[in-house]
Amino acid sequence: MLAMASAQSDTPFLKTAMDVFARATTNSEVLSLNLSGLIILLVLKVAVVAFSLMSGGATARSGVSTYSEADLTGGMCFILYTSGDESKLNCVARAACESTENAADFLTAAKLWYKVHNIIKAVPFNEKYNKVIDVVEAANNLGKSGGECSKFGW
Repeated sequence: MLAMASAQSDTPFLKTAMDVFARATTNSEVLSLNLSGLIILLVLKVAVVAFSLMSGGATARSGVSTYSEADLTGGMCFILYTSGDESKLNCVARAACESTENAADFLTAAKLWYKVHNIIKAVPFNEKYNKVIDVVEAANNLGKSGGECSKFGW
């Protein structure tokens, strides 16, 4: 009974993971896009950490991961979105709404990346990601104000 309750989690983590895996195994081009999306997520996280260290806002953290199931599902949805499944943008927004602190960190990194792109044209930035930034920012603000995150589907 306990296993059944945990299997019926509100976040479709397992289903999203299976979608990512299914796409990765069907076509090597899709796999490279998924890896590109993963690299973008990692670069954004490094940018957040670097920004916090330079701004003096660094604090000691434990080695325990602070990512929730919603964060991980949102990350996989972002990978699927970058692979061409535009319907996954709602899933990314839902994760941002439910996990406002981590979404705010990623927004800070994305905006910093965009500013660096505007200054140094050699830094790549696809304009389609402005839409992602806008949607994630709106969802993050909704979550911070205590709004209903279920308006965004998984």
